[in-house]
Amino acid sequence: MINKSLMAVMVITLAHLPIKSALALGPNGHRMVAKIAEDNLEPSAKKALMQLTDGAPLAQMANWPDNIRSDKKWDYAKPWHYISIDDDEVFKGLKRNEDGDILKALADFEKKLRDKKITKEEKWQALAFYIHFVGDIHQPLHVGRRDDLGGNKITVKWFGKPTKLHAVWDSSIIEHQKLSYTEYANFLNNQTPDTINLWQDTVYLDWAKESKSNRETVYDFPEDKELSYQYAYKNTPILNEQIAKAGFRLAGMLNDIFKE
Repeated sequence: MINKSLMAVMVITLAHLPIKSALALGPNGHRMVAKIAEDNLEPSAKKALMQLTDGAPLAQMANWPDNIRSDKKWDYAKPWHYISIDDDEVFKGLKRNEDGDILKALADFEKKLRDKKITKEEKWQALAFYIHFVGDIHQPLHVGRRDDLGGNKITVKWFGKPTKLHAVWDSSIIEHQKLSYTEYANFLNNQTPDTINLWQDTVYLDWAKESKSNRETVYDFPEDKELSYQYAYKNTPILNEQIAKAGFRLAGMLNDIFKE
């Protein structure tokens, strides 16, 4: 069984507490990814995951890796939420963070999820991290430039209110749609089988490359850095596709990991 301290963290996740860091895809974004994935699980994977989560939906645990950021004992996990790469760099031969990054974290937690010898609590944590990082890597600024820390050093105005560019892509564009995460996920869930297969026939490095390629539109904003309807109109379809990709890719990976 999951211990009491871990259950307490799950309760915090359900309480929808605000996230203190601007370094993660927003709470509803992560819930949407998890909901899309859960809606596309094979029966064997769904059964295994229901046993692991004690019947709780995946969306309930999707933000746990952000909620533990205030606990210093988890400080070592902070670099796992992103990877830094400048515009003129390529992934081959890239100098990477010795403390880890999102590509390494995804591979490591996939390995843990496939390990039949670890405890239920260890596997629960691995699943929570894995769900979360699949979401994060599809947010273009989690594959970010070094100089501005993935947009965290760039102050813009979103409909007149000061915020960080990173936060716009984590939460603001999503919240602008005025939908619940379930409504939004159901909308994005409407994809053709051919599209889903195309999205799933990829590896982690492909996901990172896609996010990096989307950065061009992320940084295409007016000199006054006033972002509103035009920026939202141009970029909402891009973020929608990234979230949908994350959800279906997560489903594909979980179906493979937990197949009979």
